[in-house]
Amino acid sequence: MPIEPVERGGRKLIAMHKILVVDDDKNIVKALTIRLQAAGYGVVPAYDGTAALQAAEREHPSLIILDVSLPFASGLRVARQLQEASGRADTPLIFITASKVPGLRDQAQRLGAVGFFEKPYEADAVLELVRAQLEQPIRG
Repeated sequence: MPIEPVERGGRKLIAMHKILVVDDDKNIVKALTIRLQAAGYGVVPAYDGTAALQAAEREHPSLIILDVSLPFASGLRVARQLQEASGRADTPLIFITASKVPGLRDQAQRLGAVGFFEKPYEADAVLELVRAQLEQPIRG
């Protein structure tokens, strides 16, 4: 799936970073997609664990926003498989969840998550964390 150019200041720009957004709630994927594309990011949507793994392999995203509760493979299982996959272990993961199961945040942190948000989440906080992860200054 090609990355669509983004309009900014009357010019079309190609997004430098692709973000894989994984949630079985299509409205959440749509809302995050709109927000991320407006900020200049390319977005690859996926709606279940299997599709997430396939998209990560195919698209090589710069960052993954991942729901914990997904059909076919939980977000935690997807994260474990990504860690084991060649070249995917350092991809930043941001988890989002509606689950109130104790210990999820700790499990996400053990899997290397850079963020964990409970639904309903603050979209600006998610975008701020995405920017912090992807737009770090180059150190030399």
